[in-house]
Amino acid sequence: LRGVTGTFNYVWNSPARKFFNPIEMSYQAPFVDAATSVDPVNRENTFISYYSYGSILGLALDLSLREKDLNLDDYMKQVWKSYGKTEKSYVLKDLHSALNKYAGREFGDAFFDRYIYKSGMPNYESLLKTVGVTIRQHSERPFFGADMELDGDGNGVIKSNTQIGTPAYASGLDKGDVITAINGSAFPTDRKFSTYLETFKVGDTLKIDYERDGISRSTSVVLKPDPEYSIELMENKESAPSKKQLSQRKEWLKSN
Repeated sequence: LRGVTGTFNYVWNSPARKFFNPIEMSYQAPFVDAATSVDPVNRENTFISYYSYGSILGLALDLSLREKDLNLDDYMKQVWKSYGKTEKSYVLKDLHSALNKYAGREFGDAFFDRYIYKSGMPNYESLLKTVGVTIRQHSERPFFGADMELDGDGNGVIKSNTQIGTPAYASGLDKGDVITAINGSAFPTDRKFSTYLETFKVGDTLKIDYERDGISRSTSVVLKPDPEYSIELMENKESAPSKKQLSQRKEWLKSN
């Protein structure tokens, strides 16, 4: 669960889903994996790794199938028998048809229409609950929305493009901006920026003085609730899972 949490947040909270579905993400493979251009790009807002995207949708497909007493393993076995073992080439529509054959047309059409041909996200809260797993956001934790690093002169530099929808993006801050002061005080150098933010509350406004292209500027950032999720076993956070949830979890993980 700790391993999947980072991938889940990366996919779920990415603004890139507004621009491309998982099929279109895979079309970008030559430009991401090997033939990367030297020109500046804005992948923080326009791209999600198809590996991460696929793994998170695979998790949802497996849990959704298990609600029908089916599972992802058997679906993939069916695909192997039809195309792998026979060495018969296949395309996307064949995987869609294979899911319809395995789980029913209504289920297969709905999954592909919502999450493959479009960029929707499944109801992970409901799906994970079936195996006694909770997912929640830390709405009480303030969020700035920019990755910082020190520039050697006691200032903070935004090291990557700010994401659409974050407080930093809304205020006009962007990659390469050098933050010289916050609320009239020097950029904090004695602790991590995330630790510094914990001294504020959601809704607080920070006056930011910064430099871009050698020109001094200022803006205001209104802190929002942290959008990241934590994914944990139900018994670690809430009440104990039911016998049914534990049984489904055991079958899901193939654990003893």
